[in-house]
Amino acid sequence: MKKILLSTIVLIAFSFSIILFQISCKKEAKAQTSSSLTPATTSKLGGVIPDGETIAVDAAGKISVAQQGKIVFIKYGSATSQSEVWTANYDGSGAAKVNLALPVDLSVAAHANISPDHKTLFVSVFDAKGNAGIYSCGIDGSNPKLIISGNIDVTDAY
Repeated sequence: MKKILLSTIVLIAFSFSIILFQISCKKEAKAQTSSSLTPATTSKLGGVIPDGETIAVDAAGKISVAQQGKIVFIKYGSATSQSEVWTANYDGSGAAKVNLALPVDLSVAAHANISPDHKTLFVSVFDAKGNAGIYSCGIDGSNPKLIISGNIDVTDAY
């Protein structure tokens, strides 16, 4: 009988220690009751000021994001029989020829690419001797610079 009483006391003490341990490890989550951001207006998006170019808010509070992306492509066999670099919006609208002023002996090759920030074009070029290179320029064709030159295979450059 003594062993049963002693065992009962030990088990009760063990149970209380487990309960105390669970109570001490209890976590509470408190929901946020007030909004930390201010309402969107034509000059602020809940605390963020829109730049007016990429993000804008109209008078009704509707948020709009302007399309920044462009695609770049090469047109072949135009009236001048030279390849031309063109850009357009993602949906094909707003196609515009890039007026790229290359040296006289260079022609646009089959590849063109656009930088992630959509401000710089990279165009592969070649001359009559088979030399090739890559030029960079602004999205409008301004400030062309030779960045890679020599006897390279421009198909591997992209």
